[in-house]
Amino acid sequence: MAFNNIDQLDLGTLLQIIFSDNVRNQISEDYRDWENVLMSREGNSLAREYRFQFSTDYGPGAVQYRDPGTSNRSFPDAQQSSISENIAKFKEINTTIDLEYNLWERAQQSPETYAKPLEFEIQNKTIASKRRMAADYYGDGSGVVGKSDGVPAISAGRLVVSVKTGNADRGHVGFFEFGDKLLHYAEDSTAGVAPTVASGTFAYWKVESKDRDQDEVTLSARDAAGAELTVTGAGVADDDHFYRSGQPTIPDLTAPIADYGTLTEVIAGLESLTAGDGRTIHGIDMEGASSGTRRDAGGNVLDVSDIQKVMSLTKTIAGQGKYNWKMMCMAPEAHDTLIESRETDRRFQTVQDNKRGTSYFAYVHNNDTIETYTSEYCPKNRLYIKPENKSSSGKVLEYRGTDFSTVKAPGGSDFHLKPGAAGGHVNNVVSYLQAFGVLVCNHPAAIAVIENFKVS
Repeated sequence: MAFNNIDQLDLGTLLQIIFSDNVRNQISEDYRDWENVLMSREGNSLAREYRFQFSTDYGPGAVQYRDPGTSNRSFPDAQQSSISENIAKFKEINTTIDLEYNLWERAQQSPETYAKPLEFEIQNKTIASKRRMAADYYGDGSGVVGKSDGVPAISAGRLVVSVKTGNADRGHVGFFEFGDKLLHYAEDSTAGVAPTVASGTFAYWKVESKDRDQDEVTLSARDAAGAELTVTGAGVADDDHFYRSGQPTIPDLTAPIADYGTLTEVIAGLESLTAGDGRTIHGIDMEGASSGTRRDAGGNVLDVSDIQKVMSLTKTIAGQGKYNWKMMCMAPEAHDTLIESRETDRRFQTVQDNKRGTSYFAYVHNNDTIETYTSEYCPKNRLYIKPENKSSSGKVLEYRGTDFSTVKAPGGSDFHLKPGAAGGHVNNVVSYLQAFGVLVCNHPAAIAVIENFKVS
């Protein structure tokens, strides 16, 4: 017998309905990575670019031994210290809040009753903005979300994409955000082949789900109005790159890249700021004394010996007296791999933090206790160990820029009527948020990076 609710009775619909007090968010609200970056902010720089200088050697050739018993001996040839001026261009990120006009109007008249939809939408857009920047914190500045591994499968009219996980591949499964809009392109920036759909016109892909264990994402095809289309032919080819659909510049990644800092509108993150492959970022050639300290794990499973060796190398290159290394950031899967090492290696210590009410384990290297920290946005084959200056002067990693603020005319309202597609306006109001800034690494060699490892 089918169950009938009480509203099936003659007067049942007159009974009161209970509404919950809030909305249950189904996806992560975590953006700790970007909050950590903001702790390193150096003022609200209202400039078009940030200039800084690097010194890459002390001129050691000017220091030579001489025989004290030889007369008329010459002093060594002069060798000045090497110095370069570098330029970091500011990037801008925009956010749009859209709300029906009648809800907005009633929120002004009766905020205790109608303000919740407005508050809910503003809060969600703030979270989305910070999560986007938290993801780009680990990127290389190209904006690549992920790279297709083979021709995707089709399941129930949707695309199931395997994401490549090679050491040199850009993007990873963690960069795919639930509900995000994507487009696919060939590596040379040529627009990808549109999928074949049962009916309608393809406009973009929408992220429906992701499987971190299998490095797979499920995408639905959508038309311009957001309606789902049934996919019958993938369109996406092997090695196609996925980008967010609103990215203005799609770079040609097969051509030489002049500077990752100006490659696209996307902010360049740790992958470029700590590179050691000779690429250029903010005018810095990432090689020699200017490069990050990286250890290639050779495709093997992440091991505690990799941490020990990369930290010893980092302290040799960057010096031991200037920094304290306190944070070791990795993907959750890499953290799980290290748990096994914790059971047998005495260099791992469990830390009980009474102030924050948390428990975690840390790795001890000489005088440094390095706290483990996980991020969904950190690639599975990368581990970053970041330092702090022992003095208050300068930081290794700096964010120069602003917080999000409303874009409006002086004295104007935060919300504006939304323009209609055919001219005039529609019964909605929009508000625009804007922030701009740039990430700069003042001493790449001080950040230890382990790359090219597997997780068990």
